[in-house]
Amino acid sequence: MNLKVKPKLSILLVDDDQGILGLLKESCLDLSFEVYLAGNGQEALDFLLKNKVDCIVTDIAMPIMNGISLIKLLREKGDSTPFFFITGYQDYPREELTLLKPSAIIFKPFDFEEAAILIKNHLMRL
Repeated sequence: MNLKVKPKLSILLVDDDQGILGLLKESCLDLSFEVYLAGNGQEALDFLLKNKVDCIVTDIAMPIMNGISLIKLLREKGDSTPFFFITGYQDYPREELTLLKPSAIIFKPFDFEEAAILIKNHLMRL
């Protein structure tokens, strides 16, 4: 009997808040994601230029490079990796965010386990 083992889904979590990164990482590991971390958009971009992931979850407001700039740069390079924005701010121009076509925008505070399930469910539909 030849059973195919499904590879783990890989995810890059990008946030300058180490607490949020840690909690979201644990929730994603609980769902069997392969998890990578970056503390800002530039770290994420450097990682993604050398590695491929199934999904990106990025905060919007970060030092050095924010999440919007990260996604814009990736799209300019032809990268179509699905992504989710997370943010604690309600005042971003929704039009600008929507044009980038995120899978969802997750507003802080959020339940980390529910967010991880939302992400996994979305990826399983792709």
